[in-house]
Amino acid sequence: MTQMSMQMSLPAGSIVQMDWHSTAEGETVLQHFYNPQTSGRKLFGILERPPVAQTMEEVSYKVFFAGKAGGGKTATIARLAGTSLNPAYIETTGIRKTNIFWPVKIWDKIILFKLHCWDAGENSIRKYSHILPSCKSKADAIIFVFSFMDKTSFTDLPQLISKYTSDEPSQPSIIVIGTRFSVTSKVEVSMAEIKEFEQKWHVMVMKMNKFSSSSVDRNEVHKMSPLLNTTCEKLWIRDQEYLLKNGMTV
Repeated sequence: MTQMSMQMSLPAGSIVQMDWHSTAEGETVLQHFYNPQTSGRKLFGILERPPVAQTMEEVSYKVFFAGKAGGGKTATIARLAGTSLNPAYIETTGIRKTNIFWPVKIWDKIILFKLHCWDAGENSIRKYSHILPSCKSKADAIIFVFSFMDKTSFTDLPQLISKYTSDEPSQPSIIVIGTRFSVTSKVEVSMAEIKEFEQKWHVMVMKMNKFSSSSVDRNEVHKMSPLLNTTCEKLWIRDQEYLLKNGMTV
């Protein structure tokens, strides 16, 4: 069984407690992640860390966001980080790195995930040959982003997945997020196409709805928690598979 098919065979929530952040314990831990000056989460710098207990185990992962220009890569990272969005589209110049801290309850243990998110603009990747290899190098996961309002961003996925993962020695976990999803408005990518893609590539497509406000409030945390929890769970599974493959024990 391949890594992608094994991850697909385990339903989301098999390891991570998906509703933990809505519990009293989860809400108490999340208080350390909010920015007291705003209504959203704090964006932590390179040397910063949420003021949680030093005994809380921390795990770090490099995550590269890939996809067609305008598909929503930078906006996806911003929403996952809980920061404000720029309503005007501006393609990322060079490489942008964002650190996202996220607490997760795995069985009976709280673990702090640190996601090093890498994002690069399509034009920069084409212009500078070192950018794509730098983004892919030792990546623990590649998150492929497409827009439900842009059919070509979806049809480009198979080619991108093959190009970015076929000979990558780190064997990154494959994650797919569809942005601008709506159940009330017409979209260009149908649910039948999504199902066919999931079955062929053995990967679940996570959906991110349209962002209707320029401000970020604490309700946004709970909207993003399923995507963050699922991402962390896939990274955790990948680690356990690596340990088993190499005969290592925790």
